[in-house]
Amino acid sequence: MASGYAEELRTVGRMLWEAGLVSSNGGNMSVRLPDGGLLVTRTGAMLGRIGEGDLVTVAADGSSPGEPSMDTEVHRAVYEATGAGVVLHAHPRHAIALSLVADAVEPVDAEGRLRLGIVPVVEPERIAKALRESPIVLARGHGSYARGDDLWQALQWTSVLEESAEVLWLLRAMRQP
Repeated sequence: MASGYAEELRTVGRMLWEAGLVSSNGGNMSVRLPDGGLLVTRTGAMLGRIGEGDLVTVAADGSSPGEPSMDTEVHRAVYEATGAGVVLHAHPRHAIALSLVADAVEPVDAEGRLRLGIVPVVEPERIAKALRESPIVLARGHGSYARGDDLWQALQWTSVLEESAEVLWLLRAMRQP
């Protein structure tokens, strides 16, 4: 069953990398499996070119035959707290920069306001709790975590967040003397 998700993980991973939402070896993704386990990218996987060895199955009890992402426990906590189908962690540059100076990102563009509302900036230990209320959050100085029904929805939250953050940066730049 887990292999049925591999192509979607490869496609979304490639799109994240091509859009500049992750660096060569940054970010991670997981899909919740029907048995309560999850399929997650391994630690250090290149999301832009996921191979067979880059996907690790983690059992419902947390055991795994491979080296899953270092964020696996965060993913498991998000699933438990939200009932999500997927978790996507990316490193959108403009959003990360804003997370270092703000406690929330409030989009001013129409798409961001419509799709996201206010995006909270939280400390890592509060990610799962914050994702109960919001589809995407920023871990201060680290990146975004999106939950979704599927990877396409989580990719949408991530890309809209980065676009909104970039618009905010451009507005700030235009206001400078």
